[in-house]
Amino acid sequence: MKGIDVSSHQGLIDWAKVAGAGIQFAIVRAGYGRFVSQVDQQFQKNMEGALAAGLHAGAYWFSYALSPDEAREEAALCASTLEPYRGRLEFPVYFDYEYDSERYARAHGVTPTQALREQLAAAFCMELERRGWRAGVYTNKDYLNSRWSLSALSAWEIWLADYTGGPDIACGMQQTGSTGRVDGISGNVDTDTAFVDYPALIRAGGWNGFAAQASAPGWASDTTNGTDNPVLIAPDKHYTVKITGEDIGLVCGESGGLPAAFRLVRCRREGDATLWHVVPVGRPGQEAGIYPAKGGERIFVARIEEGAG
Repeated sequence: MKGIDVSSHQGLIDWAKVAGAGIQFAIVRAGYGRFVSQVDQQFQKNMEGALAAGLHAGAYWFSYALSPDEAREEAALCASTLEPYRGRLEFPVYFDYEYDSERYARAHGVTPTQALREQLAAAFCMELERRGWRAGVYTNKDYLNSRWSLSALSAWEIWLADYTGGPDIACGMQQTGSTGRVDGISGNVDTDTAFVDYPALIRAGGWNGFAAQASAPGWASDTTNGTDNPVLIAPDKHYTVKITGEDIGLVCGESGGLPAAFRLVRCRREGDATLWHVVPVGRPGQEAGIYPAKGGERIFVARIEEGAG
């Protein structure tokens, strides 16, 4: 899907023209900081306009948190701001922590370390998900190289800013540019591409106020290797499993106390089958079981291949 992300910086938007230009989704800034006065001034107009024009919609919150407690306060305010749209948002809600967040922290006597950044992201996303919203993290290549680790973010959806072509890491959505021109918007706008079928994923998982899909007669996997014969996945590759029948969710089991070994990304529905990507985010040699999200026996075991590159 092709989309855009917007805030009050875009001013008034003619959403009918945006939809007519072929844009399929919008990620709308809900606000920033932890005070009600910091709700984006155009949030309601943008969200109502995007939904009325038939676009799928999600949201993001720009963080100025100085501690995990403040990040949870931001998440609570974000959730409160989004409450009128529960059951209507079909994209995740993203935590946005960037260079301006760090400048603010230093100006207030706080040094942003990697550990603190990761704690802030986890606090915000966990609080948001506790309130029933599917959470994600907006990031870029510099942050992933030097400011926090992908493995620390693997529990949430990744929105990657990468203007150099295709994404360098597995992500559900890529921000592809900041100087896009779209009919209905005066001036530049950020452009995005979604690789995950988020409307189906969020509805199936019961996120954002949607009821989880009712059980179908059953399902079957094309992977039946079992515990003694795990699927080996190279660190820079991904494995695709096909689930035939019921459109079930998948979850990654624990991996010996280490961070998650794999990120599971719903790719698409294809006839009576659903394709899921199993993406390594842990260490070589790490393995974990892959299970149905609603509970049940393990489907298969995946292991990150050692000595592969």
